Amino acid sequence: MPTDRKQENDFKVVAVGGGHGLPIALKSIQKYSQNITAIATVADDGGSSGRLRRELAVLPPGDSRNCLVALADDNLISRLFQYRFTCGEGMAGHALGNLIIAALSELTGDFSTALAEAGKLLKAKGKVLPPTDEKVTLCARLEPEGTIRGQCNVANRLRSLVSIWLEPTNSRANEEAVAAIKAADQIIIGPGSLFTSIFPNLLVSGIRDAIEGSKAQRIFICNTMVQAGETDGFTAEQHITAIFKYIGRGLIDTAIINQSSFSSQHLSELAKINVTPVAAGENNLAELDMEVIFADLADQDYPAHHDVNKLARVLSGQADKI
Repeated sequence: MPTDRKQENDFKVVAVGGGHGLPIALKSIQKYSQNITAIATVADDGGSSGRLRRELAVLPPGDSRNCLVALADDNLISRLFQYRFTCGEGMAGHALGNLIIAALSELTGDFSTALAEAGKLLKAKGKVLPPTDEKVTLCARLEPEGTIRGQCNVANRLRSLVSIWLEPTNSRANEEAVAAIKAADQIIIGPGSLFTSIFPNLLVSGIRDAIEGSKAQRIFICNTMVQAGETDGFTAEQHITAIFKYIGRGLIDTAIINQSSFSSQHLSELAKINVTPVAAGENNLAELDMEVIFADLADQDYPAHHDVNKLARVLSGQADKI
């Protein structure tokens, strides 16, 4: 615990990402810090979030909703936010929390304010912010397919990636998110879908520049499993070099890499959906000029996820070094 240097409520942690990975990281961070800011992607254009984005012209709320719930206690309100309608014309597939955030966004006229108000409803122990307040579209150029636009179109088609960017290309970073990064003691990137959850945050130049200029601990948490269609066959080293190639160097000081053993049953089940553990790639990692931490981190029941307590021990151990 970082109590030798600062009290828990003074130790500032910023976590960057989206999808299912960022909420797990947030639950781990709560074990050693009470001053947490999540920066969650707003590039999603699928499912309930995508429908609200298209029909109401609001920023997609799903990734932010999951983060708010991760920062809240497990109670009736948090379960209501995660409740997903299974039937009803126009309602099937929508998460109630998405509708609440969309309504708050229209009432307040501002997505960040909507997230703050939703956080009050949930009594969330931290803030959730977008990387940008603009409606951005994730784009990629593939070889030989050419340019494709939209997160859902980009996902699962990244085997021949040439370049990746956001439109508009000059999206302004959320000022509160930038301020949180500049004030942070520890910045955590990941885990999560590398190109479609993590990159949409780092592709906002103001977010990238703030992380690059930060004196905080800058930690990348590599996924436990490859993601079919997105990081097929990637080693941990290739996850990191992808950030170097498409985003830039100078964002990571430490990489945390899973080294769990998996049962043959788990591996067999995962192989059916073309998912395999991320290999470390130790030989090349030594050349990346950063601290590399190997640990048993996978959730034994859900090996594609990190175990909250295991991850918390490693992250708090890093915090103790400050």
